[in-house]
Amino acid sequence: MMMSTLEMIALFSLILLMAYNIRLGLMVKKLRDKLSKGKEIELTESTNKEIVDAIKTRKKWTVLSQCLFWISIVMMLYGSMGLLIYFLDLYTIAVIYINLVNRKVFTELIKL
Repeated sequence: MMMSTLEMIALFSLILLMAYNIRLGLMVKKLRDKLSKGKEIELTESTNKEIVDAIKTRKKWTVLSQCLFWISIVMMLYGSMGLLIYFLDLYTIAVIYINLVNRKVFTELIKL
């Protein structure tokens, strides 16, 4: 089964996105470890609101990423390779955004 040019481009972008996501995930893990070893954190009202807003955003994107993951599973079973790669690209982008939000929250918490 030969892949079309668009499928090859989407597959290449998926590989790049996954590599970036792994790198970002490792950065978030280091921040989380640094935060867990740190001092007690006192949250002010303004900081607390920013963090709460970021957590709400992260929850929404987590739901979206889970939906995209399950759509990818369905595409793997019933769809074409192109659709599978497309939804995996979207899923990876959603996870990257979640990691970016986590990085922002952990960085803000470390500054306190």
